[in-house]
Amino acid sequence: MPVGIFTELWTQWKDLDAGRSYDFLAMEHITVEKIIEIHDEVILNYEGTSGILSESTLDYLVYRLNRNKRVFRRAALALHAIGSQHPFIDGNKRTALIVSENILGRKGLYFAVGDDQIVEFMLGVASYRTGLDEIEMWIQNHAERMEE
Repeated sequence: MPVGIFTELWTQWKDLDAGRSYDFLAMEHITVEKIIEIHDEVILNYEGTSGILSESTLDYLVYRLNRNKRVFRRAALALHAIGSQHPFIDGNKRTALIVSENILGRKGLYFAVGDDQIVEFMLGVASYRTGLDEIEMWIQNHAERMEE
């Protein structure tokens, strides 16, 4: 996907989101079904091809997420697994970002980063240039507490 299109979709989603967490991940316990719901919304709102390539990737991600209590690690796991292992036919980067943002949002955090930075970062994740530890560090450095 060209960077311009990804930037446009990220900007639209960010404007729609307006710093709130979606109800899809309202519980601390994340399920494959909740991740698929987010993906379906991404495809519905921003087009693309619907479908799952690897449900086992999602199963393993959920297993790891629900056994880890560290918020930055959980957000990194989601970004890495969905963004680089591509369990869906389309919309992996967008879905990875939104799932991670929801994990942060449950703890009152959000990505405080510009559109160009997030696009560059997500392209690095998707192209295997950014590993899990680097992703976690990036999230720690770019997450801020939401104002109440």
